[in-house]
Amino acid sequence: MRAARISVLLAFALLGGERSWAATAIAATHFSEASAAYDDEDYSRARALFEQALAEGMEGPAIHYNIGSAAYRGGDLPRAERAFREVANTPAMASLAYYNLGLIALERRDESEARDWFERAIHDATPDARLQVLALRRLEELPEPRAPGRWYYYSRAGIGYDDNVALRSASFEGSATGEADAYGEFILATTYSSGQWRFDTGASLLQYQDLHDFSQNAFFLGAARSFRTDKWYFELGAVGSQASLGGDVYERNVAVGGQATYMFLGGDRLRAQIRGTSVHGEGAFTGLTGKRVEFGLYYDKHWRRWNFGAHTRVEDDDSEDPIFASRWVQFGANTSYAISPLWGVSLGAALRRTSHPAQSETLGGWNDNRSTLLVGITRTLWKQLQLFVRYEAERNDSPVAGYDYDRNWIAASIETWR
Repeated sequence: MRAARISVLLAFALLGGERSWAATAIAATHFSEASAAYDDEDYSRARALFEQALAEGMEGPAIHYNIGSAAYRGGDLPRAERAFREVANTPAMASLAYYNLGLIALERRDESEARDWFERAIHDATPDARLQVLALRRLEELPEPRAPGRWYYYSRAGIGYDDNVALRSASFEGSATGEADAYGEFILATTYSSGQWRFDTGASLLQYQDLHDFSQNAFFLGAARSFRTDKWYFELGAVGSQASLGGDVYERNVAVGGQATYMFLGGDRLRAQIRGTSVHGEGAFTGLTGKRVEFGLYYDKHWRRWNFGAHTRVEDDDSEDPIFASRWVQFGANTSYAISPLWGVSLGAALRRTSHPAQSETLGGWNDNRSTLLVGITRTLWKQLQLFVRYEAERNDSPVAGYDYDRNWIAASIETWR
């Protein structure tokens, strides 16, 4: 790590002298004190003082770089990453930020991500010759990508309470029971990545305490092939899934689709996704049989301690039975904020308008309007383990009895991932 130490200190020294901010005298004092603490290798104090200077009005990419440098040297890699991503929004300093994001990835032993950042530092639109040499040296030190793949997983287990039990489906609207019940949930998703191929599998279980007929589970298995350029990431794949209600399978489907992701300076992402699904309904849900087409557009942005996301989705469910057929469009947004290294809060909201075809000669088509609100709190327990407490509220406004309902549920879960 000697080369990394030298490169970070050189960049810090160069930026430390650039005081072009319209900052208060107090902010400037804190910056000077932070610089002295950094020189004394008291990185925790240096970072805290740099953060104070930022809070007191000091602006510009250099203050974020100094925060990132102090956080990196102090071992707080998540804070360092957020700071360097902020620096990357300034084109003249993007390659410097990319290089240091590569160093962070190396500390996390993520050689694949480190390779991506170093390559971006080399091919940046405004490259720095010295950084190109350092990045090339780093790439040469990295081992060649190995043929064996890597496993990743995500799991969540918890308990909750639902005040209006119903079939939870992402695709079609259903009526609610009007009854409340407690439930337990478990979700497991795994990914095996090898080169440009990715294989996914997962399962979800939702078990109600008393209303067993509404207990649900689902399984899926899929594969995807990726293609990458400097700014773009493309993926084509297929997935098969099965869903059950009350222990009986009600839907099996096979879907194919693709997505394209564009990476902005600073790591922000814009992703477009399209998917076509062949649906086979089972038992009392044979009317689900048909075709389903979905299009989605997603945008994610990082800013300091904030993460922002927005999406729009459109889906056409062409089912044999009109009661399951629908077309809907949804708009949603979410945000999360890191209160501290241990605590975080999140907020999400979505609006969906669903058009139903005529059910019979006596019941014509109609539109539903559904609004959803999610509030969550996370508490890190140990590295990649956290407590997640969330509250969700749903309001489905419909002119048809049974489809007009309110739902509220709350859950506490333990999440882990790799």
